[in-house]
Amino acid sequence: MLALTKRHLLLYWRNRSGVLFSVLGALIAFVLYLVFLKHSMQQQWRHLPASAKLLDSWLIGGTLAIASITTTLSALNQMVADRENQVQLDLRQTDGGPLRLTLSYFASATLIGFGMQILLFGIMLGYFHVQDQLTMNWPQVGQLLGLMLLGALLATALNALLLQQIHRLSSLTSLSTVIGTAAGFLVGCYLPIGSLPHFAQLLVKLTPASYLAALSRQVLLQPQLHSTFAHHTGARHHFEQQMGVRLHWTTLLTTQQMLLVLLAILVIAYLGALVPQLRRSHR
Repeated sequence: MLALTKRHLLLYWRNRSGVLFSVLGALIAFVLYLVFLKHSMQQQWRHLPASAKLLDSWLIGGTLAIASITTTLSALNQMVADRENQVQLDLRQTDGGPLRLTLSYFASATLIGFGMQILLFGIMLGYFHVQDQLTMNWPQVGQLLGLMLLGALLATALNALLLQQIHRLSSLTSLSTVIGTAAGFLVGCYLPIGSLPHFAQLLVKLTPASYLAALSRQVLLQPQLHSTFAHHTGARHHFEQQMGVRLHWTTLLTTQQMLLVLLAILVIAYLGALVPQLRRSHR
């Protein structure tokens, strides 16, 4: 399995254009914020102290969620390519069998998604540190790394489920375009969730990555929210709901509730992706 994982990683990094396109969706969100959204959003929240830092951290959380989706999907291109070229038939004849082959695809996609999120985080934090003096402490970074890993694991499983019936790279290219375009809206990164119509808000709340973005934003914004809204709990809840820092159903969900939702989806997604391979291995 380690040899297969290494193979997938090498093939991914050799395709430099594929590496660039895998982070393009996240980079578009970053550039759109800098060029079009930042000024207008700062005007909306200009009454808050240090609004620039609040919004910068908000963007980072959403962009990392987009990156987890697009980079793992790009990494799983190799699975579809092997399926189309019937390479999987040869690889399944090894001692690993179908299950380990599938796990090797998952492992490489997770590592790629995790690594690319770290890279993007470093770029965005460096830029905002120079531009707005944004800083983060080590406990925040540690929690965020854990969420990056969770996001890579979750996106890998969900993307693998989507690709189960995809047998041609041409079909995957079209699907990747749709997902890359929609991801920014579905995690509430191009537009805050509070500015969307009711049906669009419902779609966002049904998207697993929006919970990941919300958790990341909670980690990134926690010190600033505490100082900004120290004596204004109602105003804080309004900001969190409007900006997707916490998702609202009948009430605002707590951190523990959102984490439980993500873990439940993670288990269901991996069972859905791996059970067919277990059956194939058993046969």
